[in-house]
Amino acid sequence: MRDWKSQGIITAVVVGLLLLAAATVQAQGTEQRGTIRGGVYKDVNSDGRCVNTGIAGEDPVPGVEIVFVSSDKATVVTLTTGDNGTFGLAAAGQSIWEVTARPDATKWIVTSKNPLYVPVLPEPGLVQTDVNFCVSQGTNAIIVLPASGGAATASWPIGVVMTAVAGMSVFAAGLGLEWRRRKAA
Repeated sequence: MRDWKSQGIITAVVVGLLLLAAATVQAQGTEQRGTIRGGVYKDVNSDGRCVNTGIAGEDPVPGVEIVFVSSDKATVVTLTTGDNGTFGLAAAGQSIWEVTARPDATKWIVTSKNPLYVPVLPEPGLVQTDVNFCVSQGTNAIIVLPASGGAATASWPIGVVMTAVAGMSVFAAGLGLEWRRRKAA
């Protein structure tokens, strides 16, 4: 009688674990995805501003390579701006994306912030628009630097921070185990 009950409990536990695993896989597969859209525009006066400035000639620039890298560095996508100077990454997974403009260096210099860090998350939103870059022709462009006292780069992506914390935790645990081993010897 106990064998039947034991087998029933074991079967219930196994079925429960399988259902939990299936739910986890399904939840991972239904992650909401977002979109990153923007454009590359000519910066006529090389001031780092090129969208809605009212300056004649600050037109879209086609054929500029745009590179998207997820915060965990597992996903890298390269696109090129279309004839109208715009780009769009559809079905972007939830991440803080590093978006970099890489124009032909013999023709263009990026005068705006580059790269940009774009959060595709439920908050602030899964659809990010106006991710724009300014480029100037030639090599005499003014490079826009951070304001005095401002950060030179954006904060570290969360994936890098989490990997560092996990690595330090494993290292600390290894030191603790080695210390216990030597103490017991």
